[in-house]
Amino acid sequence: MRLFILLVLFGPCLMARAEPSRPNVLFIISDDLSAEALSCYGNVQSKTPNIDRLAHRGVRFTRAYCQYPVCGPSRAALMSGMYPPAIGVMGNGAAKNFTANMGNRPSLAEHFKDAGYYTARVSKIYHMRVPGDITAGVDGPDHAASWTERFNCQGPEWMSSGSHTHLTHENLRRDPDVHYGLGFGGAFYVVKGDTDGSEQPDVQAATKAIELMQAHQEKPFFLAVGLVRPHVPLVAPAAYYDAYAPETMKLANQVAGDWDDIPKPGITKNSVGIGLNSAESKREVLSAYYASVAFMDAQMGRMLDALDGLGLREKTIVVFTSDHGYHLGEHEFWQKMSLHEESVRIPLVIDVPGQQPAVTDSLAQQIDLYPTLAELGGLDVPPHCQGKSLVPAMTTPGMVVHDAVYTCMRKDHLLTTQRWSYIRYGDGSEELYEWEKDPRQFFNLAGEAAYEEVLESMRQKLAEKRTVIGEFGRS
Repeated sequence: MRLFILLVLFGPCLMARAEPSRPNVLFIISDDLSAEALSCYGNVQSKTPNIDRLAHRGVRFTRAYCQYPVCGPSRAALMSGMYPPAIGVMGNGAAKNFTANMGNRPSLAEHFKDAGYYTARVSKIYHMRVPGDITAGVDGPDHAASWTERFNCQGPEWMSSGSHTHLTHENLRRDPDVHYGLGFGGAFYVVKGDTDGSEQPDVQAATKAIELMQAHQEKPFFLAVGLVRPHVPLVAPAAYYDAYAPETMKLANQVAGDWDDIPKPGITKNSVGIGLNSAESKREVLSAYYASVAFMDAQMGRMLDALDGLGLREKTIVVFTSDHGYHLGEHEFWQKMSLHEESVRIPLVIDVPGQQPAVTDSLAQQIDLYPTLAELGGLDVPPHCQGKSLVPAMTTPGMVVHDAVYTCMRKDHLLTTQRWSYIRYGDGSEELYEWEKDPRQFFNLAGEAAYEEVLESMRQKLAEKRTVIGEFGRS
């Protein structure tokens, strides 16, 4: 009788405790990181042991793509689960419209917050101007409803102490009391720091993330950590440059007449335009970029070590990705704002407790992360989400989630299938590449009669995709 009374009184509590706990989410996003710069994606010069470590225990996507190769729109797409035209953020300046355009639809982090999660932003998740919003230590055009708490990581950036080199020909203003319009946001400006780097934003971000993991173990957390390197300025302690002597850097392969079959709108930020006129200066960029990646990777390692040390690994989903890709001299292009492969393909690793390590070639895209994490967290997927869950590709070898993924920039469009990459510019000019035969996209097939049928098929697929996506403010 006494046991019966106890079960009646306390049975519901005992049953609730017996339910499996919901997983934590540690979401880490780097800034301006090319998949090409990671050793787990095949780079033999760059050393990224901590990202590699995550890739070896998680699922690595070889063909994941951003929705827009610029910071603000790509992050708005990721956090909304919607294509840039649908959420109405089609440039960095439009990032301030995100909150109004979302209305009462929950963002990715907000969806977890509404489900009872502690959600925190550390540094850059939505758009922040780098270096300006970092040196100013401000939120940028954030989405306050996403977070239980948010933390900025103010750092010196271009004002860091050490050896300074400006490798390109932008006009720079050096005013420590001004944060914007100084010209550093697109310049290859290099700082070999003379400190241990503890004052840098990424070190601060990792430290804060570790503090939050320690402090919030009572209920599940969604911890979003933004690492701003390797976004310019390329800042890292001098020791991180030791492994990347400029004279040893291998430049991207080139072919004669490469630009001859690329339409004018496809000729983006390039060596001639920014003043990288020698092999030596290009190698200096690669040296500084890889050093910045290594510095970022070290902070990644600190967070993974803390996760293991706190005993949280078996209850935490870890995601690592970037906001978009980055040209490192391919086609003599540099940085982003291009619809070519290196600018739009992103690293993506998802580590789920109990999930077997794997590598998948299944097409994936940024907006898939919202429904993927919702499913993994046992949450519903809100109807506004336009992506697809990647869980089937993670659990079933060879599973195809998408027959095509879509990327845009201004009035230009890219449709990527397993076999073809099709670019259509606002002026009607086109590019077509066959993935297996020409993964570096040296030979544009759009002008060849033998590929007219393929081209017409891709045109039709793109038109259908754009109709499905829709445009913000239009029913």
